[in-house]
Amino acid sequence: MHGRSPFLASSCCSQQPTLQSIRANLDNLPLHLGWGSSALTAVLRPHHHPLPPASISAVQPAAIQEKRPSPTAVFKLYPDLALAMLRTNQTAVGRIWFVLREVDTRGAGWVSEEQCRALLTERDSTWRVCGWRQLRNLLRRGEGIFWQRRNGRIWLASVAKAAAALQVERLIQRPTAVPVTILTAKLSVVRAHFYASFHSSRQTADTGRQKPVARATLNDLTTLTPKTQRAYEQTAHVKAQANFAVGKPSSPERLQETAWKKGAASFELVDRNGRQGKTGATYVAWQLPNSYRGPHRIMARGRQKQINRELTDLFMKGMTGNGQKGIDQRTCLVQRYFRNGRLAAQAFNQGKISGELYWCSPQPAQATSYRRVWHVIGQTG
Repeated sequence: MHGRSPFLASSCCSQQPTLQSIRANLDNLPLHLGWGSSALTAVLRPHHHPLPPASISAVQPAAIQEKRPSPTAVFKLYPDLALAMLRTNQTAVGRIWFVLREVDTRGAGWVSEEQCRALLTERDSTWRVCGWRQLRNLLRRGEGIFWQRRNGRIWLASVAKAAAALQVERLIQRPTAVPVTILTAKLSVVRAHFYASFHSSRQTADTGRQKPVARATLNDLTTLTPKTQRAYEQTAHVKAQANFAVGKPSSPERLQETAWKKGAASFELVDRNGRQGKTGATYVAWQLPNSYRGPHRIMARGRQKQINRELTDLFMKGMTGNGQKGIDQRTCLVQRYFRNGRLAAQAFNQGKISGELYWCSPQPAQATSYRRVWHVIGQTG
């Protein structure tokens, strides 16, 4: 009896095989006679016990592990992507995308619709964010941007493809670490932290301070009104710092010209302590836009360079999703503020930037003042 399995060989003997001997030899059987055999399974089903959890995981795909988000766990958020979600009103859909990426611990790139529904809509789920009717609407809105649905599975888009669909041509800002627990908070809190990630990413590595940015610029980047910006800054604990520029010694003509250019932001500064020159001298001065410090720490860029290469390829091939016009941060955030006078003078002499250029007075790194004084180059009058 050549080529027969141990189980068939024992069947030909006078001794009837027992269930214990069958189970002992299961691992040695060929695949067509082992647990993969439907005929053998039908015979043994009434007698054998269920497979242990380890065996089940080896046969079936690993299911999503629903565990409570750790208070210290964070996820990488690219501010350029977050601002695009705010501009296109896709924050609620983007939140679902981030959650599904977080719970896909096996890295399969897909989640079954049944698992998604149980995870995000069941009342006892720690990842619940909405009801089933709202989830259906969000899944429909995110189709072709954040995922593709086929055969009961939700195939998650990569960062590059999601960014391209939102018309983000390049990831410029450094990624930030946002707590995972934010994803299950109210949608207004999620939007606030998406907005705050922009301020967090602009923290400079050398001084830890951020450059001024106007409310109008923030409106161009996010489509959020100044009132909403202030509300989100309060929700996400974004700290603001006032900035003031000191110009030339004051005179009636200069004060009038500055008032005409700067409006209500202009005023006359009396240098009572002699910090700018002679004690008691007066200067024309005006308030600059605020600087902001976000609540998140900056993360390493990681695959950001590779993602940008993928974005370049996607835009060259025309795979730009919904056809909405993107925002170039490099156009909105013109470099007008410098760390010192030398850098400001170099930029002014090169003539690449028109208008006024500012440089900051030296300030100790541990300073806690909410006001900073800037000097100006290229001031007229």
